[in-house]
Amino acid sequence: MNTSQQPNITIWIAARNEEDTILNCLRSIDKVHYPKEKLQVLIGNDQSEDQTKALVEDFIKDKSYFQLIDIQNVINNQRGKANVLANLYEYSTGKYFLICDADVTVNPDWIEGMIANFEADENIGHQVGITDIKGTNIWHHFQSIDWLHALTLLKIAADLKIPLTGLGNNSAITRKAYEATGGYAKIPFSITEDFALFHEVVKNGFGFKNTINRKVFNQTLPMMNLKEFLHQRKRWMVGALQCPWWIVTLLFLQALLLPILIVIGFTFSWQLAGTLWFIKWLNQSITVLPTILKLRRFHLIKHLLLYEIYANCWQLTMILFYYSPVAVDWKGRIYR
Repeated sequence: MNTSQQPNITIWIAARNEEDTILNCLRSIDKVHYPKEKLQVLIGNDQSEDQTKALVEDFIKDKSYFQLIDIQNVINNQRGKANVLANLYEYSTGKYFLICDADVTVNPDWIEGMIANFEADENIGHQVGITDIKGTNIWHHFQSIDWLHALTLLKIAADLKIPLTGLGNNSAITRKAYEATGGYAKIPFSITEDFALFHEVVKNGFGFKNTINRKVFNQTLPMMNLKEFLHQRKRWMVGALQCPWWIVTLLFLQALLLPILIVIGFTFSWQLAGTLWFIKWLNQSITVLPTILKLRRFHLIKHLLLYEIYANCWQLTMILFYYSPVAVDWKGRIYR
């Protein structure tokens, strides 16, 4: 396809207090393999209290396809990222809207990979890529396996035409689908704004795709401490509990696996408990391993056994923390 035939693309980035991460994100976008005259990058400064605005202004001063927008208006009682995206839409010129977070590093072929399904089938309205963690220690690697396992399961569901959710740090939507939903100017506020938008797209009859390949493979940063981690997972739980009842049941069974196995061990036999644990671990590893290999994240393979212990612990902790009276603290804002 020559340049004149390539569609116009708008990238949306919501930025709040991102002085440590935003430049890495923007540099990676500046290196994408896509004609700059067909590209528009909108950065929404969501009342940052650090040097985010100054850093972005300096970086984009000689790059006309980047635009920094100070978010002042509140649209449809939205908050946080949803309100930023509602505002950015008003400036958008693209046929397709690609969304990434300010702590994400995109790969050079990201745009081409994310729009491929849109170009092949005009009924596809929503696209999710694949993301893992850029980390250095075993806790970061466990978080990486978390992401890859969850996104692999979401792809399996999408291939079966089961609409579950769309992760908002590496996703895309067509203008046609966004406008059919009314966008965030019409969608009720949700702390899981990506979940809300995805389901409105599906409700309006559009198709959806989850893709796993190196073109749509981006990296994000790990949660650096337990507080950030727990609040991130509590936020995710809000969306997860809106999935079909059988999905929620499976999530709870998985989260409660450790106490269930202990009860089985004391009531029946520890051999049975161990066998059930092994079957669960084997199934989990077989599910995520092809994704690890496809993305060449070979260093994660050696962590698959210990990851099971980590997963059992954090999933149980997540349930307990979700039902605690602690409100979600995200980007310095409290959501109840």
